[in-house]
Amino acid sequence: MSVFKTAIILALILSIQLLGACSGGTDSNAVNTNVASASDANATGNGVKDNAEELALLVNLPFEAEEVIWKESSDANGKKLLAVLKFTSADSKKIVERIARSGPGETVSVPSERWFPAELITQGELNGDDKITAAAYPANEFYLAPYSDGKIFHIQNTDFFILEMAAK
Repeated sequence: MSVFKTAIILALILSIQLLGACSGGTDSNAVNTNVASASDANATGNGVKDNAEELALLVNLPFEAEEVIWKESSDANGKKLLAVLKFTSADSKKIVERIARSGPGETVSVPSERWFPAELITQGELNGDDKITAAAYPANEFYLAPYSDGKIFHIQNTDFFILEMAAK
């Protein structure tokens, strides 16, 4: 009798585990699909892109960026482009030297966007007003048709730049 009870208990435990394993597979696939869908939405759904080659067709990038995230928009005044670029430390120094030729940078506060990299969002939050302190320069080095006006902002104490361009 004791062996019979043990066999039934083991059979119940085994069947519960098998049923749990079957239903868990569906949920985990759904989670993976949802994560993939969320990242696709971030890349394309709100207009934010991370394709450096595509950005290089719109603006002149003097060096290859380590990290690129950008967004194009249009309004009554024309097309606009906002990009966050991260370069190596060596390339960052070279870019600052090049853009500083047009004159000293003007210290400004740049509003942080929700889609900016976490480092920049955190920096804005530390300032208490969701603004990032940066040095602003004319973006002459980056002009490429149709974008012929803009500024580049070097974020203090980082290798990040924010490029703001407009097509007129």
